[in-house]
Amino acid sequence: MTESPVGAGYARTRDIIVAVVLLLALTALLVIVLVQAWPPAPGVAPDGGTEPPTRATTVELLGWSPTLSRETSLFVVVMTAGALGAVVHVLRSFYWYVGNRALRRSWLMMYLLLPFVGALLGLIVYLVLRGGLTSPTGGASDVNPYGIAAIAALVGLFSRETSEKLRSVFGTLLAQAPAGRDQVLAPRITAVEPAGGPVGTVVALHGTGLGSATAVRFGAAQSRITDAADTLVRTAVPPGATTGPPVVITPAGPVTAPAVFTVD
Repeated sequence: MTESPVGAGYARTRDIIVAVVLLLALTALLVIVLVQAWPPAPGVAPDGGTEPPTRATTVELLGWSPTLSRETSLFVVVMTAGALGAVVHVLRSFYWYVGNRALRRSWLMMYLLLPFVGALLGLIVYLVLRGGLTSPTGGASDVNPYGIAAIAALVGLFSRETSEKLRSVFGTLLAQAPAGRDQVLAPRITAVEPAGGPVGTVVALHGTGLGSATAVRFGAAQSRITDAADTLVRTAVPPGATTGPPVVITPAGPVTAPAVFTVD
């Protein structure tokens, strides 16, 4: 199937600046919401004992002052922490691709949606844990907000690993879904064209899962990719290249071609 050319080009300076501003604004907003929605700690009774935490929290957010029950506060904390964990992943990936001048416009939508995925995954994991770790008679006052916030943040930070873990756990209970186009294929090289040439030769590497490739190595020399799609990567033989199988560098790891490219 032919890949769509939409978003195949590299991100422009304007795209990067807008993305940075949006990500920093989202980070600040999430931190404010997390601090404001954090449930109060138990107080100290006059006799030196521990008083139960208050049942409601008033949130001050941009002129809006809703009152949240402790149960609602925990839901907000979990989703906010999950989104913050996802933002950490986004920022780390974003500066890596920008620093290597390999950021493509098709990745910007993923960066925009990933915090929402982290928030929802954090909520799902919280519901699963809450259903199994607290007794039927226990309430919101029995939940440690630091523990659930830490778990939600890690879920957002490792959203892909969390999804795969949930898939493996519940895959034994539910029917297996057939593989579709929305599932990312592992990077693989099936052919190299041409089989050889001097420095400067344009080389096409065919395969699957190559859309996120960032560079190609010819021996110890590395060249920048000029065109990348899921099934095709193009680059030019760099100075210092030696004969051997080309190696495509991807976020999932290096992928070695099955054929040798001969440098004339």
